Amino acid sequence: MNAVKPVLDSSFVSEGWSRIEREAEEGISLGVVRSESGEIRLETILERCLRVFLTTRTETLHADIEGALLHIARYLKARSALVFVADDGESVSELLVSIGAKDVEELPQLLNSYWRNDLNTERHYEMGGSKVLRRAAAIPADVELLNLLDSDNAILLPVSDQDGAVGFLLISFEQTQPPLSNRRQALLATFAQLCFLVQDRLTMMSQLEYREQLLRQTERLANIGSWQDDVLNDVIVITPQAAVIFEQEETLTTVSLSRFFEYVHPDDSERVAQTLTESMQQHKPSDMIYRIVTESGTVKVIHGRAEVIVDDSGKLVGRVGSIQDITEQQAKEHRLRQAMTVFESTMEGVVITDSQNRVEAINPAFTSITGFEEADVLGRSISLLNSGRHSKTFYEGIARSVQERGYWRGEIWNRRKNGQIYPQWLTITEVKDAQNRVTNYVGVFSDMSRIKESEEQLEHLSNYDSLTNLPNRALLLSRLEGAVNVATQKGRKVGVIAIDLDHFKHINDSLGHPAGDRLLQEFAQRMRQRLRDSDTVARQGGDDFVVVLENVISHEQVSNVADIILNLLRTPFDVGVGQELYIGASLGITLFPDHGSDVTQLLSNADVAMYQAKQRGRNHYQFYSNDMTQAVSDRLELGNQLRGALQHDNELQLYYQPQVCLIDGHIVGVEALMRWHHPQEGIIAPGRFLPVAEDNGLMPELDGWALRVACHQIAVWQNEGFEPMIVAVNISQPTFVAGGLVERLRRLLDETQIDPRWLELEITEGALLEPSTQVLDTINGLKELGVMLAVDDFGTGYSSLAYLHRYRVDKLKIDRSFVQSVEDEDEGRVITTTIIHMAKGLGLQVLAEGVETEAQLNFLRDNGCESYQGFYFSKPVPVAELKLEKTKDH
Repeated sequence: MNAVKPVLDSSFVSEGWSRIEREAEEGISLGVVRSESGEIRLETILERCLRVFLTTRTETLHADIEGALLHIARYLKARSALVFVADDGESVSELLVSIGAKDVEELPQLLNSYWRNDLNTERHYEMGGSKVLRRAAAIPADVELLNLLDSDNAILLPVSDQDGAVGFLLISFEQTQPPLSNRRQALLATFAQLCFLVQDRLTMMSQLEYREQLLRQTERLANIGSWQDDVLNDVIVITPQAAVIFEQEETLTTVSLSRFFEYVHPDDSERVAQTLTESMQQHKPSDMIYRIVTESGTVKVIHGRAEVIVDDSGKLVGRVGSIQDITEQQAKEHRLRQAMTVFESTMEGVVITDSQNRVEAINPAFTSITGFEEADVLGRSISLLNSGRHSKTFYEGIARSVQERGYWRGEIWNRRKNGQIYPQWLTITEVKDAQNRVTNYVGVFSDMSRIKESEEQLEHLSNYDSLTNLPNRALLLSRLEGAVNVATQKGRKVGVIAIDLDHFKHINDSLGHPAGDRLLQEFAQRMRQRLRDSDTVARQGGDDFVVVLENVISHEQVSNVADIILNLLRTPFDVGVGQELYIGASLGITLFPDHGSDVTQLLSNADVAMYQAKQRGRNHYQFYSNDMTQAVSDRLELGNQLRGALQHDNELQLYYQPQVCLIDGHIVGVEALMRWHHPQEGIIAPGRFLPVAEDNGLMPELDGWALRVACHQIAVWQNEGFEPMIVAVNISQPTFVAGGLVERLRRLLDETQIDPRWLELEITEGALLEPSTQVLDTINGLKELGVMLAVDDFGTGYSSLAYLHRYRVDKLKIDRSFVQSVEDEDEGRVITTTIIHMAKGLGLQVLAEGVETEAQLNFLRDNGCESYQGFYFSKPVPVAELKLEKTKDH
């Protein structure tokens, strides 16, 4: 209930009425109607009321009506004026405004009774719809109301809508006041109706504002914006959330269709335009997913829906629809598909259980290995796989390890569906939720019985190419070295022919790799059948072949073999594509000892000659000559200078790049990186002289020099009391597979007396691709010495995680190409995260290379990477510039 002081001169304040009064005083009020005596007439007062009501708000409504009643009461010389509204036609719900009435607290109760018993049941009022109340009328309800109003007579004007009376305007007078004319009653009735309409309008506006706010809130929560397209005027009205999705200010309310297309991704623009055109021409809804590019360069995925609006004649006049930013949803679905692909395609068996060890999911490899189908195991305890060969204590140890360390890894015997007992190599990892509660266990296993069976083929696989069954590079080097040794003893020659198929890449690209593989197999078979049994035909990789000819007498003999090989290519190949295929080859030839004194030089020079054959038109052969290209001479000269640098102490230096812990930021190690301070050319980068070293067979010497310098530096740091750390030294593949590394390192450790745990050898994935007995012996020997082993540039080669475990590797170094892609590419983030998690599941340490930004650092830290190196912390520096911490005792 609202009420004011019951006096006609109440000091109300209304902004609207104050403005109107000022205008009246300044003489600028329009439409002023005055009586013949010059006084302002009732029409003028009501006109001012209308002007006030046009700008009134919910919070000023009562004050504005109060001002209007006060002016009307003064004009009519009334004792009081009241406005009431009833919401159900039976009781008064609200006393809007009261001017001049006393005992306003009792009015609602009295008017409830009056409305219900007298007023609302009376359908005919005196004087054109109004009702006049006179004390002389002696109606009890009227008398009671007049007494409360302290008046002798009053007039009541009803307010009606389509359902009947909803309220009334009540004005009381002195006994001496003459009755109101019909015109004034009509004007006052109009005013009363206006009060009701204003209140009703404000109520509806409040409801609409509330619904609009609710809609905007809902759009924000769902990240959905809506729009309406006025096709005729090319104006698209958008909601604030639609503007937010396009990274615009929420105040932006309209755009044009051409402006919209400026945001559509170029690759999607044509499709979006076609869909829009079909929707407008065929008057049908549209539903599409497309990409936009915001002004900041951000690419978003949008789900857009729309319906058309047509007029009565069937003409298209507009479209309405919504847009939803589904970028994150699409990314999650993409990652989920990737994870599912890995889960489904991995060769290792995978089983996921709940926290009670009940099976929830398996992959196809699980069924392939165990024989159990999904229906056999879902919902059942994983113990159904138990072989019975292990004790209760064994399983308790597994559970304890998982609880304490988060994983367990080891060999276990399990049972297949057919009852067969077989060995597994199993890793069990626990999965926790955000509250650190165990929700699942993941088991990843491989069938070790198959591994043991394949060990019988290991020697063959390590020496022969799996595609062509020709000797691979390792066996080629061995046989060529043997041939050179025999030729040296007997004074004979050895011929080396390097073969590269011309434009072979085009075959793979156009016909597919299966066709390319079939051609390689057929070519290998032709050569093997045509050449002598004493000749070695090897495949180095790709389309590169090498033929080694022993007991060579003359150049002509080697030329004849080269002609034979070229003639073999004149017969077309059937590669299974429904047509015959011709291909040429470029051959490079070297002779021992004419063109090289060792294996590496012979092969390198044969490659140089082969590339020269390519440059001279392909499909023929070239003998190597020392003046083929200046570039070759320069590389040879640089190789000779490098040999000289190995004999001096001041040219080659080791720089050290810090390796930093991601948890506390402390330096936990350094990587030793070689730099060549050339007397004339200055510093020569490793990217230039290391390939020369490889071509000249100097890598073992460079590796040996680096190991010696690093071990002596470790001895200095240990003697001076520096904190324990890792010093990583790169060991090239030739050094690793050549043999002698373990004995050389043992002598160095004895010489320097360093703690071997400070030393870490970094080997590339390529060194692990051929698990020969010699490689395995080298790894075992290094582990016995106590040094650490790390795989460098992990992810760029073809290493199997199962092999890594077999090689007893301690650490993986994630290649910089993956690290530098985590900011921009989903694939880079997925691969990097996968490497980290799988490596940690295998108990390996993880170090990321090439970290250059804080965003890369944060991503690695958030995903559990342990340490990193890169320009973000420090570039490689000389030992004098390296800042390390000593122990507290020093």
